[in-house]
Amino acid sequence: MNHDDGVRGAPTAEARLTPVLGLFSATAVIVGGVIGSGVFLKPSQVAAATGGYVGLILTLWIACGLVNLCGALALAELSAMMPRAGGTYVFLREAYGSLWAFAWAWAEFCVIRSGSIASLAAAMAITLEELARAAARPLLPGMDRVIAIGSILALASINIVGTRWGGAVQNVTTVIKVAFVAFLAALPFVAIGSQPIDLAPLWPASLKAGLLATIGSAISAIMWAYDGWAQLPVVAEEVRHPERNVPRALITGLLLLIVLYAGANLAYHLTLPSSEIATAKATAVTAAEKLIPNFGGKLTLAMLVVSVFGAQNTNILAGPRVVFAVARDHRFLGPLRRVDPRFGTPALAIAALSAWSIVLVLAGDLYPDPKKRLYDVLTDYCIFGAALFYMAAVFAVFVLRRRRPDAPRPYRAWGYPALPAVFLVAYVFVLASMFWANKVECTSGLLLIGLGMAVYSVIARAEKKGPP
Repeated sequence: MNHDDGVRGAPTAEARLTPVLGLFSATAVIVGGVIGSGVFLKPSQVAAATGGYVGLILTLWIACGLVNLCGALALAELSAMMPRAGGTYVFLREAYGSLWAFAWAWAEFCVIRSGSIASLAAAMAITLEELARAAARPLLPGMDRVIAIGSILALASINIVGTRWGGAVQNVTTVIKVAFVAFLAALPFVAIGSQPIDLAPLWPASLKAGLLATIGSAISAIMWAYDGWAQLPVVAEEVRHPERNVPRALITGLLLLIVLYAGANLAYHLTLPSSEIATAKATAVTAAEKLIPNFGGKLTLAMLVVSVFGAQNTNILAGPRVVFAVARDHRFLGPLRRVDPRFGTPALAIAALSAWSIVLVLAGDLYPDPKKRLYDVLTDYCIFGAALFYMAAVFAVFVLRRRRPDAPRPYRAWGYPALPAVFLVAYVFVLASMFWANKVECTSGLLLIGLGMAVYSVIARAEKKGPP
């Protein structure tokens, strides 16, 4: 297999990834990547930030899902148009140039993707720690970091060995967790002796300034729970018939997620009062234990392990493809664009991203607020930057429709231009809300993006001076 040894646009052949993922696997990348820890652990943050008004809470879960669906429709057009490894990186490069694309890849590597992997690893440690405590066998001090790092190393090894293996893990874990979230949604209606909670009042009498300020924290938590739907375009090069399967998988996956998330959160609030949800470490575990005493909690913890493991796998499957894509464009990153001749995977890119994710796990104790969990620190830290670039990627649909009106578009975004505009307007509010609620994390993310642009300028100057 030949490798591109020049900058973007060089006429030499470049390494290509083999299309091995079908429609089911593509949908599993979305659903399995999105359903991780958020729907099980984040409802407590949402309840605390919204005052526990169930009508408001369910509206936010559904509205955030529909907003992301509007964005998915737009990215489906770009993915069908440019089914290349890298997804958002490729879209930003073609719409705005290499600087903004590199800034995305930098943020993706340093914070967004690596932060997702690290936060899911932290969630894995939290879950296994709770499971061990429930079995009256508490873990030794420091084992949480060992578990988090071990899960990253295990999944990195699986995905280096082959995309088929990573896809197989994705398919199996996705089926299990979709079935379990549906089970949680139905549980209050079938559990013997369950007594549904009175949900009134559903809405606050008025939206006071204090509530509006804290809603940003709720939106940040919900957006984290939905984060991952944009991972499919990243691996579009490895999807069979991407012009057809990528749009279908994006739309099907988002609609299924909205139904599952709304159903699960309704079940939580039918089982537990909002005040109890707001203080629960793992809402799903507390609710299941109440409905199925002495068994429900342990079952949910076990399923949460599977869920987090599957979501970690999606990030380790998709994330290195961004590193691989940017390395195609820059000689400076040449080794990271190599495809392993034995396994057909970007092995060095997988190893590099996984190693940095481990660094973030180890650095979690450096956060200035000791009361904030490593999991919450990492999720708040990575979601703002991701939202900023998702907004830029969706706006790229407008840019490329204008610049390249005659380019082949196997799929054209349904509802254009209204639905992409809905996504953009909503994300302006989302970004403002998240910044208001988490200024330290958001400011850090912006500074990191600026640093990425500075790094790009250094690399660009070095490549101009280097040999052709």
